[in-house]
Amino acid sequence: MKAEAIRFIGKVLPDGHLSLPAEAAEQIGRVFDCVLLPVKDQDIYDFAESLAKEKGFFSMKADDIETIIHESRGVR
Repeated sequence: MKAEAIRFIGKVLPDGHLSLPAEAAEQIGRVFDCVLLPVKDQDIYDFAESLAKEKGFFSMKADDIETIIHESRGVR
């Protein structure tokens, strides 16, 4: 089996668990080697905002993108 890295930005939830993308969360019982590197909160929103503009979603702001990111991770 070929090892494959998945890079994502997760958030530590109030209960201490880490939010995961769906493809990782579905792998219940699988063991991963994890490295946690802190990300400045604004970095991901700035990146996502620039990507949204690049893709033609000019009306999206950092707050809209934050909501999308949190909803996609199940964070409320």
